[in-house]
Amino acid sequence: ALLAEPHELAEPPFLPPWAENYQKTYEIWARILWESRRFVKGAETLALAYLASGDAKYARAACQRMASVSRWNPEGSSHISHNDEAHMSVIWHGTQACDWVWEQFTDEERARVIDQFRRRGQITYDHMHNRGSYGVTRFDSHAGREIVFLAQIAFVFQEHIPEARTWLEWLRPVLCGIWPIWAGDDGAWSEGLSYSLAYVDIMTMFATALKRGAGIDLYRRPFWKNHARWRQWCMPPYAEWIGFGDHTERWEGTWLRNADLVEVIDRETGANEFSDYVAALRAEAHRSMPTPPERKSLEFNAQVYLAPTTHAASKPARRDRIHRVFPAAGWAAVRTRLDDPSRDTALIFRSSPFGAFSHSHANNNDFILHVGGKVMAMPSGYYDGYGSDHHAHWVWHTKSHNCVTLSDAGQLMRSHESRGAVENAFEDERLVYFRGNADASYRDRAARCRRHVFFLKPSSRSDSTRRLASSCFVLIDEFVAAPGITSALQWNIHSWNRFAVDEARRTFLVERGQSTLEGHFLYHHNAFFTLTEGWDPPPMPKPNVRWHPQYHLRFTPSAMAAQQRLGVALCPGHASLVRAKVVTDRSGAAEVARIGDDLVLVNQGRVMEYQGRRSEALALLVVGGQRYELNDDGVLR
Repeated sequence: ALLAEPHELAEPPFLPPWAENYQKTYEIWARILWESRRFVKGAETLALAYLASGDAKYARAACQRMASVSRWNPEGSSHISHNDEAHMSVIWHGTQACDWVWEQFTDEERARVIDQFRRRGQITYDHMHNRGSYGVTRFDSHAGREIVFLAQIAFVFQEHIPEARTWLEWLRPVLCGIWPIWAGDDGAWSEGLSYSLAYVDIMTMFATALKRGAGIDLYRRPFWKNHARWRQWCMPPYAEWIGFGDHTERWEGTWLRNADLVEVIDRETGANEFSDYVAALRAEAHRSMPTPPERKSLEFNAQVYLAPTTHAASKPARRDRIHRVFPAAGWAAVRTRLDDPSRDTALIFRSSPFGAFSHSHANNNDFILHVGGKVMAMPSGYYDGYGSDHHAHWVWHTKSHNCVTLSDAGQLMRSHESRGAVENAFEDERLVYFRGNADASYRDRAARCRRHVFFLKPSSRSDSTRRLASSCFVLIDEFVAAPGITSALQWNIHSWNRFAVDEARRTFLVERGQSTLEGHFLYHHNAFFTLTEGWDPPPMPKPNVRWHPQYHLRFTPSAMAAQQRLGVALCPGHASLVRAKVVTDRSGAAEVARIGDDLVLVNQGRVMEYQGRRSEALALLVVGGQRYELNDDGVLR
């Protein structure tokens, strides 16, 4: 089918000004992006078919395509400063296509292609090299692609472009040292699973070329294996929605590309531990929403066919705990059954030191909760275009996330200073604990804004008549106002399903099939619920069947207090897990929750006393008979 398509593509038109009519310009821009990207990706696919078959008809078709885009003026409508996506379409897959069919170009075509890539390479170098130091003073998202594409041009055309050596000398410390700028060695990526899929996949092009051509193996860096582990923990194959960054739709192609990336990492690093996860992703891909037609050809990953193979049996990593923290980029995950979607309870948490910038949102201390294969709590809003009205005024804002707001004010937006952290992680046989620290993100109105997360592990908690398998999350949001500034703490949660609220009991319930989530607020003074649906403003109209209506719940303690400690028990349930029974009360300075036989006390004063227990800690828990106290240094037994 690809061979029968046209192998000529006209130069794209100039874009109208974005500020005049965003939606009109977006539609033109998107058409150019997908047409040009599919066209050049098609050249790479045809070139690989030539390598595999030796049939020159595939090579000549690839040559025609690359000669066609080489007629475009690099200083014109596809210049990097006017439409960088059109510029990158040429240099993304085009270099590999040229390399694989080099001897099949005519002399005229080859000269035109060399000139095109020389000019685009110099434009890319000037754009990158002369506008700050990548990873030090500049962190724009697209630069993370452009550095790899420039290296690929230099590799392929080094005999024909004298400037290539200069480009590589500048790129060497960037790609072999500074990269990745959105992650650390523990593998998590601040901008989220969707954007890391594209950018890490692109980096495999450079890492593989360097490994094959120069014997320098960047895959030995800890980042690579840990990146696959991060994906395994934070992207369940069954996930209906991902979140924490732009583009989180469950498309078939996205799941297949995730599988391909993890497989390439598994094979290139020799980890040999992810084959079960890769197989699960591929199985779920075929149960996902079809990939939009304009993205269809991009599912093919040439690296899978070029990576080394192993015949050894896969050896999945041994698991002796149910939580994992990735502190460098500020991610944490609790997974009760990593290998069984129907029994898995998965809380994915983010509080990142990298700030709210690029494709990251103002959402430190945010969480997603999957129960028995269903997403019960999720960040809200959809990616309808970067900087659109909906994107800028809903998705970027803290109110659209499962975070606290302060009298409708959110975290610092579009700021490197809007930093978070995941701290003080702890796990034993009874519970998991970690803290999200978002003090800096709310610093314009809060001296302290932290979220303490406990998970009481699945056990047989008793009620009056029988013993039931259950588990429970306990979140404690700790807020201290900045001097002289008054704010009310607001607790927000979002879902694809409506919330049923019991105002007298201070509870809510959300149900999706056999999966349920019940929330209990540990607050017995004046407070109120707010229930809404939709978005303000809504996304642009786009054909996307995954953009379901979304529902929002907010719980607001009425007091404009200088200090607040709000506890919430979140009790999941599914076919194999009965929701924990929770009874709440207030006793002196203690907000009390009895969760089966377990006890949670949240301190609302200096000292709390309850049934013979006395504590000055922020919270006291008794789980399975073991006492735990929570203070600034974490959990003490």
